[in-house]
Amino acid sequence: MLQKIYSKHKSIIKNTGYLSILEFLKLAMPFIALPYIIRVIGLDNYGLVAFAQVIISYFIVIINFGLDISAVKLIAENRHNKSKLNEIVSSVLTIKSGLFLLSFGILIILLFFIDIFKDNKILFIFTFLTCLSEVVFPTWFYQGIEKMKYITIIRFSSILFYVLSIFLFLKRQDDYVLVPLFQSLGWLLSGVISFYTLIRIEKIKLHFPSWIKIKYYFLDSVPFFISRVSLAINSGMAKTVTGFCFSLSDVAIFDLAQKIANVAIMPMHMLCQAMYPHIAKTKDRKITRSYLFVVLGVAFCIIIGVYILAPYAIDYFTGGKMHEAVLILRLLCLYIFFGSISIYLGYPTLVSFGYPSPFNKSVLFSTIILFISYASLYLTNSFSIINFSLVLGLSELSISAYRMYYCNKYKIFGDHLFGKLHKSKDTDNLTN
Repeated sequence: MLQKIYSKHKSIIKNTGYLSILEFLKLAMPFIALPYIIRVIGLDNYGLVAFAQVIISYFIVIINFGLDISAVKLIAENRHNKSKLNEIVSSVLTIKSGLFLLSFGILIILLFFIDIFKDNKILFIFTFLTCLSEVVFPTWFYQGIEKMKYITIIRFSSILFYVLSIFLFLKRQDDYVLVPLFQSLGWLLSGVISFYTLIRIEKIKLHFPSWIKIKYYFLDSVPFFISRVSLAINSGMAKTVTGFCFSLSDVAIFDLAQKIANVAIMPMHMLCQAMYPHIAKTKDRKITRSYLFVVLGVAFCIIIGVYILAPYAIDYFTGGKMHEAVLILRLLCLYIFFGSISIYLGYPTLVSFGYPSPFNKSVLFSTIILFISYASLYLTNSFSIINFSLVLGLSELSISAYRMYYCNKYKIFGDHLFGKLHKSKDTDNLTN
């Protein structure tokens, strides 16, 4: 029976395995260096680095422009059409290159007119270098053709470079600018190698696409870009507001707790990334419904583990310097649980079955709730990183509820989520 299951879902299992290794290395190896980084550069400098990273993450969203979702679906649907693949890859890279130049121009303006940017020019420039790898690293391509082996090996080399560089060259508090520099250089290394692999092994032939093609792929990704902007705001607003309103130590506390929470939620990302191309191709309702219950069970187990292990994790990473982060991390269990559900109900479910609109609108809906929540906290003089943690969980709850409503409306899980799956002519037509 196990052999039959493996044969049927071979590509999903293999790619889930590669993604698991990749994400584990991506998150675990930098965590190995984290206690050393905090000890050497101090809480304030670590908070400053975290603040720079969250600001640059907004630029990364601009450069990706939702293409990391729309391009995956297009690549998956046209994987055997070499001419179409050439067109898609060329168009995506052209769009990303233009958005990179636009983002760099915006950064230059900030560096000259905003105090915190002017005072830390080198830090922000080194951090921004990460954006260049977003242009040349075609993760979306390999995800679409379900070949994650190359990406796993390449990412490992970049992460190893970063970790070794930190231990070898980070020696003093003033060396904090080296943290984003080594991280950016590692990402650039992986970007160059993967781009070479794209051309030499996958035999993709690049050309400058017509304006009509660029416009088509650009507009096709706009709804996903809007949702990605909302996600970036949801994820980064707490640290952004904390950086402007509170101390950099508070930024460090929230950043560490959120990093651990993101590690905890990563298994859901890995499963969903591996499932997305398969569901997009087959639109199998039984598999889609079955995995929903798997997600619920795994998410519950994860938050129990995070809640219990929170004090030990914080002590390990900080050497007992950030006890305040324990409460923040435990509050973020709400974010982990509802975030796991919202991820699965998003692109692997709604987008795969042809309903990108509620997928994107759900994130906008949660961002509106987020802004209302922050405005309420401001008006009641209740700004605190504790309340910011609760608001983050509330935003994920709103996304999950919104997406579940539309999954039920379109009967993606069948006529009844907890009952027997019935297929009807009307239901089948919803996917066409």
